[in-house]
Order: sequence, then C-alpha cells, then structure tokens
Amino acid sequence: MEKKSSHRMAPASSVTVHVVSPEDRADLCALRVADEQTRFVASNADSLEEADENDACVPLVIRAGGQPVGFAMHALDEDDGNRWLYRLMIDARFQGHGYGAAALSLIVRRLSALPDCPFIMLGVKPENEAAIRLYERAGFRPTGETIDGEMVMRLDV
Repeated sequence: MEKKSSHRMAPASSVTVHVVSPEDRADLCALRVADEQTRFVASNADSLEEADENDACVPLVIRAGGQPVGFAMHALDEDDGNRWLYRLMIDARFQGHGYGAAALSLIVRRLSALPDCPFIMLGVKPENEAAIRLYERAGFRPTGETIDGEMVMRLDV
C-alpha cells in the first residue's frame, strides 16, 4: 500500500490558476500523475514544448496555497475555431482534495469570459473514468464524436 503524502493540504478554496511564467517551468516539469494515469495525459514538459511551438496554446499553473499542484492548457483551435481545454492534470500527491474540480471551475470561468466563446470543448480517453466524472460534474457532455480515440465533450457557457 502506498503511503499518502504527510504534508498539509491547502483547502480547495485556495486554488488559483495563472498563465505559466518562466519561473514556473521547473516546478511544473516535476509534477507527475500516478503511474496508471500516464497513458491519459501528455507530460507537462511535452505540453510546455507544444505551447512554445504554438502561440494558440496557453499553459496554466494550478496552485493550492501558493504551491504548484497541477497544470492545464487551453487553446483556440485554428482548425475548428473552438476553445479547447487541451490538458488538465493534478500531481498524484495532490489528487483527491478537490483541486482538479476547483481548477476546472476557474478555467471555465476564464474561458467563458473570452470573446466568442459560447462553449468549451475537450477530449478524454473513454477509459479515463475519473476524468469523465469530473468533467460531467462540471457540466461537460459527450458530443458523440471521437478524435484520435478520445471522446469529445462540450460545455455550453
């Protein structure tokens, strides 16, 4: 049985989401999902590299009590003109404390405030049941489409 981290957890109400600064990069690259979740999300290093190469990608640091606990990235997709949540991860040590739900709520608020954003799209692997539950609780619904083996979900904002 894996031992849980003994450090004190910040309340989910202390979660903030900000655009990644150069100083955040090393901390973000050190964050990891649980081993069994690695097939569901790209590494933060790969995601940051993608953001460096694509100006449409906006990488975000998720903090709880000021400490980096996760990463997200969104973009305006040039192919379909939709706002997409491309990445959302919470480090394995910080999962189960409401940080993912709090961050998702903040990201939805951020995106819905952008011009011409009537809905938010995302793709999720069908076997990632925990993520699907999180997204459904936030109001995302399956569209019936799949892209590269991922179920497409949409939230009307």
